[in-house]
Amino acid sequence: MNRNLKAFFFLLAVVLMGSFPVQAAGRPFSLTGAGTVSNSGGVSASGRATHLGLFTEAGQVNFVPDPNDPTRVLATGNATFTAANGDALELLIDGSLDLTTGEATGIFTFVGGTGRFGDASGTGNFVIQQNLVTGAFEVTAVGTINY
Repeated sequence: MNRNLKAFFFLLAVVLMGSFPVQAAGRPFSLTGAGTVSNSGGVSASGRATHLGLFTEAGQVNFVPDPNDPTRVLATGNATFTAANGDALELLIDGSLDLTTGEATGIFTFVGGTGRFGDASGTGNFVIQQNLVTGAFEVTAVGTINY
C-alpha cells in the first residue's frame, strides 16, 4: 500500500507540473543592420540579429514635427524582421530623429510574430544614423526578448 501511495503522489506531481504554463525567460537581444527609408516612410533593411541570424526587414515609419523642438521629428512605426527560415518577428518603434545630425534614438517593443516568435515580447533601445539626403541608415539595437 505504501508503494502505491508514493506512486500516486509522484503521478499527481507530474500531472500538476504539466498543467502550469511555463513563463518564457528574458534573453538578451542585439541587432545591427543597414537600409533605407523612402520619402513615404517605407523602410527596407537587412542585417544580423541574435535569435534571427541574417534577417530582412520591411516596415513603415511616420514622422511628425516635435512641437517642442524644431530640429527634431518624432518617429513611430512598425517593422517585421524575417529570419532565413521564414520566422517573422514583429515590433513597434517610438523615437525621435535629430534633423541636424541624422541621429535617431528610441525604444522598440516586440509584439509577436510567426513560428518561434508567435508570442514574442520584450523591449530595447535603438540608435540609427541616417543620411538625411539619401535616406540610407545604419542601426544598432539592444534589449531583451521573450519567446
